[in-house]
Amino acid sequence: MEVFLDSLRKEEQVTLNLRRLYEQFGYKKYRMGKFEEYALYIENKNFLQSEAIITFNDLEGKLLALKPDVTLSIVKHTNATRKSAEKVYYTENIYRLSKRNHEYKEISQMGLEFIGDLDPYAMIEVIGLALSSLNTISPQFLLDISHMGFVTGLFDSLGAEYHVQEQLLSCIRSKNLHELRSIAAQAGISDFYRDKLEKITLLYGDFEQTLDAAQEIVLNDQMQNAVSELRALFEALKNTEFADNIRLDFSIINDVNYYNGIIFRGYVENVPRAVLAGGRYDNLMKRFNKDVGAIGFALYLDELGRTYKNTLQYDVDALILYDEGADYAALFAAVSKLTQDGMRVRAEKEIPADLRAKQTLRFANGTLEEVQNNA
Repeated sequence: MEVFLDSLRKEEQVTLNLRRLYEQFGYKKYRMGKFEEYALYIENKNFLQSEAIITFNDLEGKLLALKPDVTLSIVKHTNATRKSAEKVYYTENIYRLSKRNHEYKEISQMGLEFIGDLDPYAMIEVIGLALSSLNTISPQFLLDISHMGFVTGLFDSLGAEYHVQEQLLSCIRSKNLHELRSIAAQAGISDFYRDKLEKITLLYGDFEQTLDAAQEIVLNDQMQNAVSELRALFEALKNTEFADNIRLDFSIINDVNYYNGIIFRGYVENVPRAVLAGGRYDNLMKRFNKDVGAIGFALYLDELGRTYKNTLQYDVDALILYDEGADYAALFAAVSKLTQDGMRVRAEKEIPADLRAKQTLRFANGTLEEVQNNA
């Protein structure tokens, strides 16, 4: 089995290991169709990374779409209640417009969702599984954590117009202090609130130290609740093996119409973009008239495929050459014996072009004889 796993692509290895991990924590495999009604996505377009969606009409004229997202489908169909939570994971292909070449791509994605009454344990479990998921990819990883309530709480006190808030949020996301100061000045925001906005933009780093700095700029109960929830999370994680892999970054801000509470992004070495993203999205549940909480995350497996190339030196451990009319039963038994020993074996009459075999054997008179050994 070890040899078999080593021969798989990185994203395939990760998928197998994570399925085992998620099922150990009671998550069930979620399966969905390739299509959903287009209305589901257009009504929630701000939740998607792109409004570009592949659509078509079915035989009855209904407008359908190839799914650009999995979470929306899970939310639409869930039967979870506050008394009966639903814990699911998925491995699905989604269809999105590539930012690199502006072509539609089929993207492999894996994710996990916890829907129900979210108590502190549920939050800790999901964050813990996000950490374990990143560790499965690489021991060199970081999980950046934020809280929507901290930023939205400040904006509630600020009371700026919606379009000004959107501009300021964009500046915080990009850590653009110069633009933030300019917008604050044009909007007539006081020095007191501008100072708070600037400090939030720079709140990043060691979890405990950054959280202490955040405490200093709390203005209301909403901001205090966010700090308290983050502190409880830190207390639960600080003595785990992944304590040094978490950072606090308040510049991470998702759409306020969908997300609330803790949000996060995960990074691994050698991959320039986030490979994991997630958060709490109770506001999305409310849009579907469902009185439950929800938190989850997605892993972008295609990013792994581009970065972690399969570097196996050989395609097979043994190439067995045989002649027409050989004792096929004995040949099959010989191949089976090698595979039971953990070897990757290919039987052929001729040597395939470009096949990299560690060892070449000839099957004749019921036995195997070595022809070439490249080890």
